[in-house]
Amino acid sequence: MGFFSSKKEEPVQRAQIKEEAPAVAEPKIGKDILKTPTTNVSLLKNTLKVKANIEGGGSLIIGGEFEGDVSVDDTVFIEKGARYSGTINAKNVKISGYFSGVIYSTAVEVTQSGVFEGNIKTNKTFLGGKVSGIIRSIDSIEISSSGEVDTQECKSKRIKVEGTVKGRVIASELLEVTNSGSINGEIITKGIRTEQGGSIIGNIQTYDVNLHDKDSNKQFAQDEVTSADELDPDIADLIKIKPDDMKKYAKKEDKSIKRIPTDKKG
Repeated sequence: MGFFSSKKEEPVQRAQIKEEAPAVAEPKIGKDILKTPTTNVSLLKNTLKVKANIEGGGSLIIGGEFEGDVSVDDTVFIEKGARYSGTINAKNVKISGYFSGVIYSTAVEVTQSGVFEGNIKTNKTFLGGKVSGIIRSIDSIEISSSGEVDTQECKSKRIKVEGTVKGRVIASELLEVTNSGSINGEIITKGIRTEQGGSIIGNIQTYDVNLHDKDSNKQFAQDEVTSADELDPDIADLIKIKPDDMKKYAKKEDKSIKRIPTDKKG
């Protein structure tokens, strides 16, 4: 009783509680990385079939069938079971249903139930569902163990693969393949890290900024990126976000990265 009633020992008790507070676990790849919007939300219910263009503030949740272009300054969320085709300009895009078209955003997530077909042009990408098309992500692409990617080109500074990828993969800084990951196709990277059990099948080339950026521009229509280290101002202009704000996800280069010798080109 003396412990809880003593005013002198109260600060000691509080300090101990603070020190023993559990650390917040980091989210796993593909496990609801982007939060579903709950405020300032417009909703298209699952009973609706809509063909229109939508522009405005806040977030949009699509639950039915929708065709058209969407431009909002926050998040677009496509619910499980929903179907949408068109073009999206938004700060964040989360896909748990089906989407076909083009996305311009700062962050894109395809959850385990999501299906994406088309082109993605973004800053940071998380893929946990079925994806086909072209993925251009400035800072990073993370593919979870449930992710299945069939791509004409999958390009970013850093790419982490826990699932399966078929097609052309370009990592201007680091390609990481975990023990559950597999890549089958053309691999172009500056640095590579693989875990035992990971699978890479195909030709591996050393990344060349002049050569491979030029090739990539042909893959994505109206892409004017001239350097892998440049931020794309087109994305920022479309969704009214300053280019400097897109740098917050950038990571420092890992000194433990294995380098591919330059004589291995081609």
